[in-house]
Amino acid sequence: MNRYAEVRTWPLLAFALLVGLQAIVLSAALGGYGVQGWLAWIGMAALALTVLLAVLVVSTLARAEGRARHAQRTMEEAIDALPASVEIFDEQDRLIAYNRRLVEIYPHMLRHFQRKSTFEDLVRESLARGGIPEALGREPEWLEERRRARGRQQAPLLQRVHDDMWLRIYESRTPSGGIVGVRMDVTDLIHEQQGLAASRAQLRATIESAANGILTLDASGHVLEANPSCEQLFGFTAPELQGVHIGMLMGAAMSGHGAITAAQLDPQSLLGQPRELTARHRSGEALHLQLTVAEVRTDTIHLYVCIVTDLTERKRQEERLKRANELLARQSTTDGLTGVGNRRLFDQLLRQEWQRGARAERSLALLMVDIDHFKQYNDCYGHVAGDDCLRRVATLLRSCVGRGGEFVCRYGGEEFAVLLLDTDLSGAQVVAQRCLDSVRLAAIEHEGSPVRRSVSLSIGVAACVPPSAAPAERLIQAADAALYAAKQAGRARLICQQLA
Repeated sequence: MNRYAEVRTWPLLAFALLVGLQAIVLSAALGGYGVQGWLAWIGMAALALTVLLAVLVVSTLARAEGRARHAQRTMEEAIDALPASVEIFDEQDRLIAYNRRLVEIYPHMLRHFQRKSTFEDLVRESLARGGIPEALGREPEWLEERRRARGRQQAPLLQRVHDDMWLRIYESRTPSGGIVGVRMDVTDLIHEQQGLAASRAQLRATIESAANGILTLDASGHVLEANPSCEQLFGFTAPELQGVHIGMLMGAAMSGHGAITAAQLDPQSLLGQPRELTARHRSGEALHLQLTVAEVRTDTIHLYVCIVTDLTERKRQEERLKRANELLARQSTTDGLTGVGNRRLFDQLLRQEWQRGARAERSLALLMVDIDHFKQYNDCYGHVAGDDCLRRVATLLRSCVGRGGEFVCRYGGEEFAVLLLDTDLSGAQVVAQRCLDSVRLAAIEHEGSPVRRSVSLSIGVAACVPPSAAPAERLIQAADAALYAAKQAGRARLICQQLA
């Protein structure tokens, strides 16, 4: 742009210089100096140069005007080729230029465009023809609102016009005070948005009325949305649930596919088969839930939809039935006084585990436990207190041998049998010592005992890898012999015996 400015300027400067030179020559000639000969030649040369420069200036201006017309024509063709309409208003808000697309949008307004009407006149004409549906019934107010906002909108204006056409209107004010407007036809986009909005409304109604809980999670497992059934299920409002991680909400998951801790719980791990999970209501009530997760992935979104089914009542019924069955089974194998297994259960377990240990060649241990001087306890405190003592001792024994593979049974009277699976003699000795210490620390008063002023135990311990040909009673005999030895040695102790 600077190079073209020099080309347009230097001929004018040279022309001015030559005119000045001619003026000097003319002044000298008129003054009567004696140098008219060479001054005449100089004048003629200057005149010739002046004519040449004049021709050059005219030619340069003609070329510049041609380039300007070409640039203007190119710009007009480019603006006409735009898919959006372009309209240019001067500082009096009078239409001075527009493209073909504006006429296509408003063909009935061509006469007003050609007359270069003002923006307000154009709007009034559209209102008179009913071409702006949103203004129907309030045309003056709408016109005033549109006039005040003219050229001042921070965001584009969305306007519906004739034949259900939607336009997005951009208006910018020029430094000279005029306004340039661009109108883009967004009818297809609006119709698509309206269809999408209708689909969303239908989906929202379905979700809101669903009996099952529905959660929407982001890719990392945080709650985005929750339906009313979820609110009722968990006792939290949807805003309270938003942002909570599924692991914090659901807790641990247990199913045939294995256990998943809360820290490991994420939507990806829950894909596939439905999972059964535990959770808690806001009130603290335990919940049993089934979670089915589906992944939603597009080019722009990645989320998960979770269907939450409440299994709590069904689980309660199953649990009640299970407890009823267990109660029936316990009634036949449980000691009614102490709550531990009875002699019948002990005999069944011993035979069963003896055979299993023989097949697997695993050690089996037995503790025969006797409460020292229990007759004197009954004589001193009465049978009601004696029954309570038996219950307390049974509870202490169970706490000392609490593994699922260890069984405490009442063998008879004040005697208990503790069966330890996959345990050698040293391991059984540790358990027996724990039983002795536990009862001693419980300090159950026993004024009638000659050993100490609190209840104590004598324990016989026996262990072996069951021989397949030997009867299970061998283990009882060995433990019983060790118990007898503990009593003979002064009670309140344990004696161990290893079978060959």
